[in-house]
Amino acid sequence: MSKILLIILLVQIKLIAGDFGDVYGAHPAQNAMGNAVTATVNNSSSVFYNPAGLGRLSEGDRINALIDKKKWEKENGVTENVSASKKSLKERTKDFFRDATKGTFTFVPNERPTKITHELSLQYNYANPRLNTSAPTNQDLANTTDNYVGLGLAINLNTIYDFKRTVRFGLNILGPATGNLLGLNDVNPTTHRYLQYGVSNQKPIIMGGLGVEVWKDRLFIGAGFTALIGGDGRILLKDVPLSPNTVTPNQQVILQAKPIVNPTMGFMFQYGKFSVGGSYRREIGLAVDSLGARAQTTLLGIQLDFDVAIFDLYSPRKIAYGMAYKPTNRLTFSLDANRELWSQLGTSNQFLGRQFMSRTKATYSEPFTLVDVTVIRGGTEFRYNDYLTFRAGYARRPKAVPDTPGQTNWIDFDRLIMTGGISLTLLPGMKFLENLKNPIVIDFVAEYQKLHGEHIYKYRATDRNPNYSVGGNVWHIGVALTMFY
Repeated sequence: MSKILLIILLVQIKLIAGDFGDVYGAHPAQNAMGNAVTATVNNSSSVFYNPAGLGRLSEGDRINALIDKKKWEKENGVTENVSASKKSLKERTKDFFRDATKGTFTFVPNERPTKITHELSLQYNYANPRLNTSAPTNQDLANTTDNYVGLGLAINLNTIYDFKRTVRFGLNILGPATGNLLGLNDVNPTTHRYLQYGVSNQKPIIMGGLGVEVWKDRLFIGAGFTALIGGDGRILLKDVPLSPNTVTPNQQVILQAKPIVNPTMGFMFQYGKFSVGGSYRREIGLAVDSLGARAQTTLLGIQLDFDVAIFDLYSPRKIAYGMAYKPTNRLTFSLDANRELWSQLGTSNQFLGRQFMSRTKATYSEPFTLVDVTVIRGGTEFRYNDYLTFRAGYARRPKAVPDTPGQTNWIDFDRLIMTGGISLTLLPGMKFLENLKNPIVIDFVAEYQKLHGEHIYKYRATDRNPNYSVGGNVWHIGVALTMFY
């Protein structure tokens, strides 16, 4: 008497508003500083934080300059002043404050290596989100993970042409460790999505850029692009009459997801012990062509449009400002303010000229408005010696979803973020690495995110759709291996 409808997505898609870099960080070293690196970043992850960082001397340049200095001192019989190690704690403290205040606004050129350095970085990150909720759940919230891997590459173009200054091209790719290249899930507006971590954050992002040292050791600019990976998916239609033209049941429809490539740009200025930086990134998303198909039951006379909701693929437009102070060669403090323009999404059915919100969601889902947020970040770095570096960071990220009651609720969390990390530098000539030809840096980060609890209210609460509370936390660890050659 009635038609039977069954739709199965054959590609497994798990997505989140934002990406791995926005939620956790694009590199363990930068994440360990609370991602407050707009004015200091100088490795392949610069294409995410601030592409101008590619124009700065890299960590490999700094290490190779140190190797050159030690080699020169050895050849010229220069020995380290050991009397400094015999000073008392009080004398060392006085020396520290003297060095911290001396030459604050005095320009000092950076020590440059004789060798041109390139960078290759590999990373793995494991995140364990945990959510507590009093609401009835239709998914397993106890076994969610947010694992992702990354590949970074930075090439100094002076190997091709001598620009007499630093010019580097960088590439960084972050993708889910599950092996899924891309997934799209149709989001039912009447079903709560309790957890945006773990079950959603599954999409690769590609970043590239070019950084140029405009004013030697002082001014750096950069530009690049950020994009998601597109792909094709298959939807199985079974026993479904389609309008306007009838099709044979049990056929597959191909769904195309098209990446929208957006620009990034930034600058850095360094003078004396201060550095400032700023970056701009357009919103990131995918365009999905809606299915021109309708299904209906002849018994109930219900007609629905089937489109794909891709809100989870959206990353907001972002403007970042940063400042750093380096009182000594071994100590750095940094502060960032990141403005995320979530309100640009709004409730429009158009996103960058393409359909973004499906007709189904516009008809059956309650209207909502996202708000712009400012994320404050702070970080510090201390180089204990030539081999060990310690980092720590702190951030507060307010939620972009306002508190509004309704039959259907959009969920986000105010987040308190604390990070800590350590770097180990392996240098050529070490006793246990006699065959090592180039320096290697191993970075480690441990991160804790507190998802502040909140209470969700309904217009008309029922046993199946009640008022409920929600909150939780996330533990994240990451490790990176960076090789300079």
